[in-house]
Amino acid sequence: MASTTRARKTAAKVVAEETPAEATAPESRAAEADSAPAAPEAAPLEPPRVDAAPEPPAPSPYVTPTEVIPDEENLADVILDDATGQPPANLDEVFVPLTPFGSTLQCTVRLVERTFLGPHRNPVTRLLQPKGAVVSEGIAARIRERLIAQAARTDNQ
Repeated sequence: MASTTRARKTAAKVVAEETPAEATAPESRAAEADSAPAAPEAAPLEPPRVDAAPEPPAPSPYVTPTEVIPDEENLADVILDDATGQPPANLDEVFVPLTPFGSTLQCTVRLVERTFLGPHRNPVTRLLQPKGAVVSEGIAARIRERLIAQAARTDNQ
């Protein structure tokens, strides 16, 4: 038992000796902090570094059915009246004015076009204008020009 008591007393002396040193440590740390150069309160005035934008990914040559929008490259060569399966006979009566003085026209026949879409040029028949569709003069003029060009091609053959 005597050895246990002596070990406790020795441990207590060690703790007592360390305590005064720790009490002076914050003062010495504060003195060191005062003598060290202070960091600036504001950021440096240099502009931030801007990296170049990464290259955009290459467009996919494949399209899904929801992305198929006819452009000049994918316009169909054949526009047909869906009821007869033939090109419209009277091109002037395909679009008629909706009102006597309006700028909108109404389609009198259901127009479909036969074309080839996709990377494998799959043949498809798609609706161009439903019967009774109300369209602007610009759209009607574009379709009418295509019908006139189609009629001129078939007359030449």
